[in-house]
Amino acid sequence: MTTTKHIEALTKEVFTFVSELYAYGVREVVISPGSRSTPLAIAIEAHPAMKSWIHPDERSAAFFALGLIKGSGRPVAVLCTSGTAAANYTPAVAESHMSHLPLIVLTSDRPHELRGIAAPQAINQSQMFANYAAFQFDFPIADEDQPRYIVETVQFQLQKASQYFYGPHRGPIHFNIPFREPLTPDLTMTDWLTTKRKTIPQYQKTASFDRLNALFRKERGLIIVGDMQHQEIDQIFTFATIHEMPILADPLSQLRQYDHPNVITTYDLLLRADLPLDDVQFVIRVGKPVISKALNQWLKRTDAYQILVQNHDEPGSFPVPPHVTYEMSANDFFRALADQPAKRRHHWLSQWQQLEKQSRTEVQRHMKQATDEAAYIDRLLKKLTKDDHLFVSNSMPVRDIDNLLIYCKANVYANRGANGIDGVVSTALGMAVHKKVTLLIGDLAFYHDMNGLLMSKLNDIPLNIILLNNDGGGIFSYLPQRTAAENYFERLFGTPTGLDFKHAALLYDFTFERIESLQTFEMKQLSSFGAHIYEIVTDRDDNHAQHQVLYQKLGDLIHALL
Repeated sequence: MTTTKHIEALTKEVFTFVSELYAYGVREVVISPGSRSTPLAIAIEAHPAMKSWIHPDERSAAFFALGLIKGSGRPVAVLCTSGTAAANYTPAVAESHMSHLPLIVLTSDRPHELRGIAAPQAINQSQMFANYAAFQFDFPIADEDQPRYIVETVQFQLQKASQYFYGPHRGPIHFNIPFREPLTPDLTMTDWLTTKRKTIPQYQKTASFDRLNALFRKERGLIIVGDMQHQEIDQIFTFATIHEMPILADPLSQLRQYDHPNVITTYDLLLRADLPLDDVQFVIRVGKPVISKALNQWLKRTDAYQILVQNHDEPGSFPVPPHVTYEMSANDFFRALADQPAKRRHHWLSQWQQLEKQSRTEVQRHMKQATDEAAYIDRLLKKLTKDDHLFVSNSMPVRDIDNLLIYCKANVYANRGANGIDGVVSTALGMAVHKKVTLLIGDLAFYHDMNGLLMSKLNDIPLNIILLNNDGGGIFSYLPQRTAAENYFERLFGTPTGLDFKHAALLYDFTFERIESLQTFEMKQLSSFGAHIYEIVTDRDDNHAQHQVLYQKLGDLIHALL
């Protein structure tokens, strides 16, 4: 076999591969540099319409790609070299699986004859994401004698995988692609790089609603809406209005930004304060699981009939299995119920609306006196508009947002698939490519992904970072370990680092400002351009104590009203 034939077959393979990605809607690829990935990296760079991003850290690179997906609504690919580089994608692949985000993972590999013989940078990559990938394929080597075979294989496998790029079953795809040397494709063959587009597979599923007729005649029903990003939501409001049903709206549902009278935002605080819900007869759960631990715990123990409406039929993805699942969009589900006779639930809805009104008033009254992290977050929300996109880290920040996102019109996003703190900075920066983003994050999550800041430095991506620094893991103060293992708590759970983050800002070309009083932050106007870190110094014990005061106030409110 001649080198010329090998290069020709290799070139046809990778140029076809990139062209097929483009044909099915991929417009961006995040590349982590390496030698074995040379053929695909050059093909991506040479494609006339594909945008590439270069990130040397594979773990952060994959989360940056997730941010691009969240910001654009399109599938995004990541590419790395062979060996342990690919293993660093695992956290983001798990997140994309649980969040149903179409991350296309391209792992370059050594040729098959170098597997299992201790060749350098050769590990078993063929099914390394088997627990998470919606689709995976280990490609053959480009055949010098049958170049058409590899081209047809590429086209066939991309066609099969494309059903997971969009629609109800979207999720991560893994292509493991081995390459023999020489690795540089023939750049005179660019006619193989095309910008043709293909029809995206459509999916539609019908379901019977007959079993719901009697159920909807019952009075005490709830609509619970989780993450609904990139989905239409107007039919939820229409149905809830006609049938007078309260909507318990998670902050990621994007329903709270609308002034709809049926939307309930303070349910987590009310449930923490032991709001009795024994009389609920049925629940319509829409979208992904909600953030609220209290609400998820109630869903586990209630006897209410539970209906699940989501675009993905994935058993076990909810805290408790529903009685019936409708695998379709929320708008299609509620539109299909348009002929249902209206059931008046005025008294039931009014009870919820009264609780919501009073608890909102109590929360705002408390915030005027509070000085903890929640008070800073309250002031941050007052600064944001409908044009802002707030990306929130897991642990305490997202829980405070759940309780305090009442009047703010901003869109709220988070990585709530696996709920980890890894890759938060990178995901926010990926989103910031397409949207105006503010990141709210704690000090440990920030430290965990400081490498991600590099993308802002290299690509001039604007981002405001609100860094809540309580020198450790604040959320553990709310768990039993705080008192049950008090002697070991600070070392094992508090984990103070004592880091001075102004040095990270200097390293990555962010401006840095440390804010030590609520009054200073209230007067602060966040920048509308550039990259900035606003560090807010707080105290973990004080945060915990002031949160307990708020929970007690809501408990007193419930006892007074009920």
